[in-house]
Amino acid sequence: TASCAEELRQRGFDVQLIHRVDRTGFKAGALATGLESAAGEFVCILDADFVAPPDLLQHTIHFFTDPKIGMIQSRWGHLNRGYSLLTRMQAMFLDGHLLLEQTARSRSGRFFNFNGTAGLWRRSCIEEAGGWQHDTLCEDLDLSYRAQLAGWKFIFLPDVVTPAELPVDMNGFKSQQHRWTKGSIQTCKKLLPRIWRSELSFAIKAEATGHLVSNFAYLLLACLCVLLHPSTGGPQSGWMRTLLIDIPIFLTASVSVAMFYVCAQRELHPRTWMKQMLLLPCLLALGIGLSLNNARAVLEAIFNHKSDFTRTPKYGIERKSQAWRSCKYRPLKSALPIAELAFAIYFSYFVWFAIAHRQFLSVP
Repeated sequence: TASCAEELRQRGFDVQLIHRVDRTGFKAGALATGLESAAGEFVCILDADFVAPPDLLQHTIHFFTDPKIGMIQSRWGHLNRGYSLLTRMQAMFLDGHLLLEQTARSRSGRFFNFNGTAGLWRRSCIEEAGGWQHDTLCEDLDLSYRAQLAGWKFIFLPDVVTPAELPVDMNGFKSQQHRWTKGSIQTCKKLLPRIWRSELSFAIKAEATGHLVSNFAYLLLACLCVLLHPSTGGPQSGWMRTLLIDIPIFLTASVSVAMFYVCAQRELHPRTWMKQMLLLPCLLALGIGLSLNNARAVLEAIFNHKSDFTRTPKYGIERKSQAWRSCKYRPLKSALPIAELAFAIYFSYFVWFAIAHRQFLSVP
């Protein structure tokens, strides 16, 4: 990194390499330090694993001719999408969020958030909104809502893609999800009362509320997983109950989620989206498997449990042939894997129970 900075300086560019000796404020602290040294009005933020296309600024900077625009977000791409089953499922998760969710919020005038990287900010927008603050683990979500509450407008560009590396190990993926979930609930606690005290329209307030409280669903999902088996011991009322209760709940809770990802993949991969759909059961299973990890994050945020900003491990993986296990990060010690193993045993028993009692509709 130092040699690259020196080379750019020799070519006439004003480049500074800043190395902090402590982690005060974590990523928010680093961004605040960088902003103090930056001289321009517009700031492009890229994490180390993001590979910006050469024409990124040409496709984005002109939107700032509108003085009300405070931030422009490009869509994340995936350098190592096909590396493993885990990376393919992560790509599907992110594609749904970025292509459908962010695009819909942006085009309808609702609040949406800077994704932490691969975007440009107007410096005066950051400063007017109160700057980078580190009282949550999602400094990007926090600043985004504060800026939009101050009247700034954001733009999401789904056709401008900035690719990056996806976590290749399960521990890295789980730590990333834990941080995002906990940070979003912290932001919810911090800003939701302010949103409802504002003069925004009811539609924007309602959508912002749905966005900020969405991760509370992991608590309900964890409880649902535990209650699935006891519910099978209740009175069976035949096909009437199946038609009037079971199927509507299944269509609402599961099919709607599946269609969300189907639409995203069909838009991105019009010729191969059917092949991507073969991974849909794995995708839904992964979401359920995260329920304990993310429910723990929600509880930590609710009860104000402090934790450090855990960096997501990245290894520069772009091809399947690249190895990473020799430089694997040491995972944090936790009893959560034991609970997850117990869940796996519980669900294995539940599958056997359903088959043994000819409850085949409950097996999927």
